Amino acid sequence: MIKKVLFLRAYYGITIHSDAHGELGEHLNTRDVFPDLTLLTAATIFKENPDYEVEFIDAVLEDKMLPDELLKKLEGKKYDMIILKTTAPTIRSDIELLKRIKMLIPEAEIKIGGHASKIIKKWIDENVDEINQVIEEPIDEFALHYLNPNSENLGINDMPTPDYTLVNYKRYLDDEKRVRLTLQASRGCPMACSYCPYKLYYEKVEFRDVDRMVEDVKKLVELGAEVIQFRDQYFTSDKARIMEFCKKIIEQNIKVQLICETRLSSLDEELITMLHKAGVFLICFGVESGDAEILKTYNSVKGKPERMKEIIAYANGLGIITMAFYIVGFPEETWEKVENTYKFADYLDSSYAIFNEYEDCKFDIDEKLLTPELFTAFGNTTTVDYPSILNSDERKYLVWLYSILYTMRISYEGAYHYNYEIVRDNKKTIRKMQPFAYDLDKLSSCVREMWESGEHEK
Repeated sequence: MIKKVLFLRAYYGITIHSDAHGELGEHLNTRDVFPDLTLLTAATIFKENPDYEVEFIDAVLEDKMLPDELLKKLEGKKYDMIILKTTAPTIRSDIELLKRIKMLIPEAEIKIGGHASKIIKKWIDENVDEINQVIEEPIDEFALHYLNPNSENLGINDMPTPDYTLVNYKRYLDDEKRVRLTLQASRGCPMACSYCPYKLYYEKVEFRDVDRMVEDVKKLVELGAEVIQFRDQYFTSDKARIMEFCKKIIEQNIKVQLICETRLSSLDEELITMLHKAGVFLICFGVESGDAEILKTYNSVKGKPERMKEIIAYANGLGIITMAFYIVGFPEETWEKVENTYKFADYLDSSYAIFNEYEDCKFDIDEKLLTPELFTAFGNTTTVDYPSILNSDERKYLVWLYSILYTMRISYEGAYHYNYEIVRDNKKTIRKMQPFAYDLDKLSSCVREMWESGEHEK
């Protein structure tokens, strides 16, 4: 008998990039819509098994389907299994949503996945009877192992190309309204930066065969993808492999714009040139801090500053956009040390700089605090602070200040719009939403009222 499986990503009124931050997810101050690659890949794995019928609901794409609408849509439906991908900003509401879904479809086996649910697994197991399983591994890995219980060593190379036709994928648009889809050619990272959440969730390093990478790209281009973003944590960790990939993309004349995230120290002029010829137009990389002592403390030495500057300048000279990520407010960071980070960003001169507040992602805290309340509803920080020289308000101020200052190098208007206007409006929206994290009907009404009044853009 064929079993019906529903894969679900909910929507609560704000933009969440659910693949980001080591699969903890994060709220974005943008209207961009990113796919959830691991959830989509898991759905594809089930779809390719003849014993299962798959439905995928990405509520973000369904005209921003709010929870009350989603629950109404599910009335009268029958599923054997429902798998929801949660995030740290939405886990309170996701748990409540699954409780409501279980009332509607009591026969369904309810599963929740994502890094945030893994962190509070014990609490969910003890307090939420409606959830049958907390998936502790990435959801696509779970799907492989669930359907192949007797096979060992299955990994990224055994996964199919994600089937984007399961959703209305042409709504996955970037800020220039281009169809932007995502792929993963490797997972895990050989580095050991102690602040990184990816290391805690992706426990081993795996690589997809180059020929499979090329086929993945071709299939997405055939669907109409204009931009493909590789979600690898360290795309160019093996130079020879990526050189081969670029060569095949060029030889087969595959025309698409590509984005990758990597480590500056793995790049040189030869590799950057090949990436550019293959269609890479944006390279993202972590710099984190401008203070050498901070980097050493967190096992994240990045290389010689002058060489980093040369590599960025070379990429910019080819027309590649460079995007550097920085962390503000390491526990040991003084005002002087954090100022070094902005000065270093100014020195490196990447096209864009993204400043984020430090978060302790190890969650090595009292187990009694590992509840949904650990995560700020619809926000990007936890509710539990840690010993730090700079307090939370100071860290948030510096993130805002540095974002404004860096964007002003490019555009005064852009600095105001992206780093003040959108951030201001989103903060106001989130403040109104937070009291209703557990009350989905009131939350839906709150967001809808803001849409109708023009306070919040749909």
